[in-house]
Amino acid sequence: MKINYNVLKNQMGFNTPQTETGRFSLRSEFMRIKHNESSDATFRDELKKKCVADLWSVPEFRKYCRPFASQSLGPQAGIVISFGSQILYGKNFFGWPLSGGDHTYDPTNFATKVRSVGVWFEGYDNSQLSETPRIYLFPAGMDVMLAPDSTELDTREWTVVDQKLPIPLPVIGSDLNNPDWIPSLDSLDGSMVQIRRFSSFRAYHDSGYFDANQMSFESRLVGRSVWNTRWMLIIPGGIFHYDQDFGLEKFIENVKDIKLFFQTYAISGN
Repeated sequence: MKINYNVLKNQMGFNTPQTETGRFSLRSEFMRIKHNESSDATFRDELKKKCVADLWSVPEFRKYCRPFASQSLGPQAGIVISFGSQILYGKNFFGWPLSGGDHTYDPTNFATKVRSVGVWFEGYDNSQLSETPRIYLFPAGMDVMLAPDSTELDTREWTVVDQKLPIPLPVIGSDLNNPDWIPSLDSLDGSMVQIRRFSSFRAYHDSGYFDANQMSFESRLVGRSVWNTRWMLIIPGGIFHYDQDFGLEKFIENVKDIKLFFQTYAISGN
C-alpha cells in the first residue's frame, strides 16, 4: 500500500496542491441583496428572520457547539444562518447562477479542502458593541468531492463526524477471569460515540476597511471539504453586549455585510 501511495500521491497531485484564499459575501452572494443604501433595510429584515429566541432550541447548536454559557442561565438569543456550498461550473459558492462580483472554486480539481476559516463583519459598530465578537462556523451536512477519474463530474458524499476516541484502561488478570467483563464497556474511559464540539472563534470587523492581516483563522476544520451540503453560522447575542437583545438589535441595525474568509488547498486528482 505504501508503494502504491508513493506513486499515486504524485500522480493525483497530493504533494502539489493549489492554495487559494477567498472571501464570500453573505449579503450579495448568498442572500442576493445589493450593496447600496436602498437595500440596507432588506438585509436587516433578512437578519431578523434568522434570529432565534433561544440557541438551546437549535439541535445543531446542542450537538456540535461547545456552549459559551450554562443552560441554567436561561435562553440565549442569537442569529442562525444556514447555507449550502457547491463547486460547480456556472454556479457561485452558494449554488446561485454565477454573476458579477461572485466567487467560485475550480471544478477541475477533484477535492478542495479547508485550511482555515474566518469571519468578518462589515459596518460593525464597536462603539456600542464588544470589540471582540465571537461566532461559530461549522459544517453540519455532507462533505462532497468530485470523483477524480470521472469526465461527467460525478460526486462522492461523506457524512463526517469528528468523534472523541476514549483512552483504554489497563487490563489486569482479574478482568480476564471475570465472566461479566466486557472489553468495549469496561476497558474505556468514555463513550465511543461522543462528538468533539466546536469552540467559537473571533470575528473581526472593519470600521470601514478590510484588513486580512487582522483576521483570526479557525484551523479546526482543516481537511474538511469546502463543498458541503449544509454550513451553519451561529452568532450569539450575548457576545455583543451583556444585554443580548440590545446587542442583537444594534448589530442588525448597523452591520452592512457578513463575510466568510476561506484559506483552501485543492488537489487535481490526475
